[in-house]
Amino acid sequence: MDIEKEVCCWEEILEVSKSIYEFSEIGSREYKSSNLLVQKLKNYGFSVIKPYMNMETAFRAEYGNGQYSVGILAEYDALPNGHSCGHNLIGAWAFGVAINLSKKLKDAKIVVFGTPSEEGIGEYAGSKVIMVEKGAFNDIDFVIGMHPDDSWNLGAVTLADVTSKVTFYGKSSHMADSPEKGINALDAAVSSYININMFRDSVNIKNHLVIGMIFRECGVATNIVPEKAVMEIDMRSTSGEFLKDFEKKVENLVVSISKGFLTRAVYERITPFYDNYVNSTTINDYLENELKKLNITPRRIDLENIIPSGSTDEANVSRVVPTGHIDIKIGYPGIPGHSDDFREASSPDKAYKSLMIGIYSSYNAILNIFRDNAIKKIKEEFQKIKDK
Repeated sequence: MDIEKEVCCWEEILEVSKSIYEFSEIGSREYKSSNLLVQKLKNYGFSVIKPYMNMETAFRAEYGNGQYSVGILAEYDALPNGHSCGHNLIGAWAFGVAINLSKKLKDAKIVVFGTPSEEGIGEYAGSKVIMVEKGAFNDIDFVIGMHPDDSWNLGAVTLADVTSKVTFYGKSSHMADSPEKGINALDAAVSSYININMFRDSVNIKNHLVIGMIFRECGVATNIVPEKAVMEIDMRSTSGEFLKDFEKKVENLVVSISKGFLTRAVYERITPFYDNYVNSTTINDYLENELKKLNITPRRIDLENIIPSGSTDEANVSRVVPTGHIDIKIGYPGIPGHSDDFREASSPDKAYKSLMIGIYSSYNAILNIFRDNAIKKIKEEFQKIKDK
């Protein structure tokens, strides 16, 4: 099968990917990338809301009408070393899937969500979390997301994740001459660090707790009692519900320790709460059928019992609306994400074939979901998962 003939407007899609790749805009600053996607979608008859939900580089683009709707997730943020996570391909994929659907899908609504800063940089960090909390997906029946990887995969597993900052305030004084007149904020921070680590012993192994901590500030000179200390705490788990409870315990702990040292502690989240992923196996079944027609047998991550190592705001979407996910294969086996090698592999000149296959299999899977009236089945499956 000549896939290129089956994907409408392929050269334009490729140019979109190249442009976003060259713009290489970090999260919350994707002005050129988001404007390009908006203009291209408008050219194909999509109505667009931008800015969306008070985020300048977010948008919502709609096409068509009907009883049911499908959401397509577009990402386009880069990292400081360029598109080393391949989000230029995700943006082009979303554009390609949407315009191909617009030419073939009748009596349904197609919605492209432009979602800034999946990498967690800037004021729109984890924008999909913001969209979920504000009800962006309340009128969407199912969603599909994509990501580049080193193999063809379907489904996703992720760790729930939240990062917090604790600022301890004390009082400075001369360390040798009058230490009794000072209040050591660093002592409170170090004690909190040690005691949070000791929490691990009380956590069931099934929750796969991961804790990472660093000090951002810890004093200005060795002969001055530190009047301020700042600690960041990254907490992850395979269970979002467990992690919410654990975070509260950590907050209570550091506040109590701070009082014991006569310091004042201010606890605050500095990232959104990324939840753990819920898969729609039915949507992924449709994606698998399309890939197999092309002699590609994808790995079904959604059907495996594996411990995840990453986190994403797409997981929050998956908990409010049935979500399917496809990984397209780029680079070499084991290529590390966020690396210069991954950035090179994400170049549209190297990844174009996989991008084309990803677009073709995704839009055909969506078409078949509508043709088979499978949305009811998808929703029933989703409800059963939520009821557990």
